Amino acid sequence: MPKIPYAEEGTEAPEATAVYGFIKQQVGMVPNFIKLMGHSGPATEALGAILDSYLNKLSIAPRIREIAYLTVARANDCGYCQGHHVPMGKGSGLTDEQIAVLGPEGYDNPLLSKAEQAVVRFAYETTKNVAAEDETTKSLKKHFSSKEIVEIAYVTASGNFIQRIGKNLGVELETAPTD
Repeated sequence: MPKIPYAEEGTEAPEATAVYGFIKQQVGMVPNFIKLMGHSGPATEALGAILDSYLNKLSIAPRIREIAYLTVARANDCGYCQGHHVPMGKGSGLTDEQIAVLGPEGYDNPLLSKAEQAVVRFAYETTKNVAAEDETTKSLKKHFSSKEIVEIAYVTASGNFIQRIGKNLGVELETAPTD
């Protein structure tokens, strides 16, 4: 049960209405996390900008994006985010076996490319220690441009940001409506 009520469609802060519409257009519904944020127009607007960047503007491949985000979600034990991002990860080409190693077990796992292993290590170390080891960042530089590294760091940081709000406020994974 959420620790505060969801701001259902029509009850959200006025500034949040545009974000509700944008997210509904992108994913077909207004997720519970957005409904928690919907009490604050400015917070929801800021979140909408993060999600727009994540979904539509980053140059990194969706597979790399989802590897970074899912590594964070697994490290934080965020069932809500995994509930949304496992299907997104699969849509980007990840297998169940690959998703299962997104953590320290993926650092040198042959199920992932060397570039993907570097992303997993970076996302996990950043989540657990705030900053990744210098060697980890050097490993990213072997595979990614500076722009891509910034975007991997952005996905990692935004995942941690979102998950800390959602877990603190008790967000629940949406259930399919029953007839």
